[in-house]
Amino acid sequence: MSVVNKKVFILGAGQIGEACALRLMPESPESIVIHCLTKEETNLAIKNIKQAYPKSAVKLYSSWGNALVTKGLLLVDKKDLTTNPKHSKELINHYYGYLSEKLIRNSSLYFLLKKWQPDIIIDAINTATVVGYQDDPYSLPRKLIKQYLDTKVNWKSSVENLLATGIIPSLIRFTQGLQQAIVDLKIESYVKISTTGLGGMGVNLIYTHGDLSEPGMSSGILGKVAAAGIMHQLFWSLSHTPGINIKVIVPAALVGWQGVHFGKFRSHGNPISLIDNPKKQSLKFGEALKDYSCDRRKLKNYFEMPYVDSGENSAYSLGEMTAITALGQMECITREEVAQAAYEALNGSTRHDLLTLMDHASMGPSFLAAIQRQEILNTMKQMSAKKGIPSIATNNLGPTVSKHLYELYLIHQVSSKSFDKCLSLNPKIITQKLEALIDSDSRTRSHILSLGLPILLEKNNLIIGDYHLVPKEHEDSIVTEDNIEKWSQNGWIDLRQKQVAYWQKWLREVKKNLDSLKKNTHVLPLDKNWQHVKNEDCGEILAYIYTLQNGERRTNF
Repeated sequence: MSVVNKKVFILGAGQIGEACALRLMPESPESIVIHCLTKEETNLAIKNIKQAYPKSAVKLYSSWGNALVTKGLLLVDKKDLTTNPKHSKELINHYYGYLSEKLIRNSSLYFLLKKWQPDIIIDAINTATVVGYQDDPYSLPRKLIKQYLDTKVNWKSSVENLLATGIIPSLIRFTQGLQQAIVDLKIESYVKISTTGLGGMGVNLIYTHGDLSEPGMSSGILGKVAAAGIMHQLFWSLSHTPGINIKVIVPAALVGWQGVHFGKFRSHGNPISLIDNPKKQSLKFGEALKDYSCDRRKLKNYFEMPYVDSGENSAYSLGEMTAITALGQMECITREEVAQAAYEALNGSTRHDLLTLMDHASMGPSFLAAIQRQEILNTMKQMSAKKGIPSIATNNLGPTVSKHLYELYLIHQVSSKSFDKCLSLNPKIITQKLEALIDSDSRTRSHILSLGLPILLEKNNLIIGDYHLVPKEHEDSIVTEDNIEKWSQNGWIDLRQKQVAYWQKWLREVKKNLDSLKKNTHVLPLDKNWQHVKNEDCGEILAYIYTLQNGERRTNF
């Protein structure tokens, strides 16, 4: 894919994001939006790019804020997200609220992409570090457990803090926001520059950024690795979605440097003041370290030395840089090489795409399994005919799929066991037949109710069993018009006229699609004489409808 005259959005313009921008400048995109967490980072990146290409006609725009929260919290400091109850509540509602388009479109990522309308996204945010390292999976839970055991402590705020910093919910919401934005805004390509979490090393990693408090890997590093793995799997699933062009580049080494300097280096954004303490004290067993006093002398000078600027990892001393990049340790790779890999990915290369490699390494569908599948299905059909009991659903795939299967089965039954005949009948007639069937066929009715699937009839008449899967026990169960529609979509067998008309519409789409393939030599998922499909083949019909509605699975195996 050429980037000429394209609008590019770069998330996270640290050393890699900036290198990607520099790599794209000669390719004449229409514009590049540089987005960082802070305004200062964004402006510095744009300044560096303009200095490298002072005469370029490429438009550069600045953007900043947290891309992992809601649009209302876009510019809120990370610390305030958990210390301010109002912000925590908003974040918790976003992460754990019921999924809806409104909720997803309220994400800061969706808001940013809608604002800038890019054709191409390069995401160079070190997401695993941001989500996993700073919000590791142990620190907050341990604090909460300690407070829980202390009955005098009000630990409500810690619970809110834990919920607001969950690794999995934040990554899921980010992925959902990305998917919705790609579809709505017709974004052509998304390239994620990610991390192994360990710089290519294994659990023998000893570089912990100073947070190691127990044997083995630090909880921060564990959180980072876990976040990277979750994110890669989410993106891999996303890459198999029709209309989504996504690639993931993973450098497995320490990435580059921005320059060697001498002077005041920064820790957490602030220069380190020099202090001194000449007082000596003898440690005594049984005393708390906090009881020891410090004759602290704050000097006027700051800690200065030669250091190498390493982007989001702050700075490394000569000793640190030597050790971490040594042969057999992390070693290193340049940011320009990573930027080149991202550029190649935009142009269709899969050489460094983790998702493609996952495809190649994973085991896809096989011909042998297809043969065995047919044998299994035939055996089940024979058994069902012999026993006189249909095999429709078990809820193992969820109440919505069970509901769809039963609705198709029942419609098929009252349409002279012919979907072709169903298309010629008035929905009102089918509905009347369905209600009569439910009244007379106690076995089918009991199967449905025993699975926890209520049956909704015309005029909102309901047949319900001892329990129901929808709505769940903790959900709102007040009967309203909106709730009835929601429940009937999710897990109630809906035998009303409008639902019959819905299935007739999609059965016509199936027939139309198959008719268009009559001259096609490819193997069809359904026999062309589809009106003769037997009862147990409602699963094939439903699968075909799902394919028409949502698209086929993307396979690169």
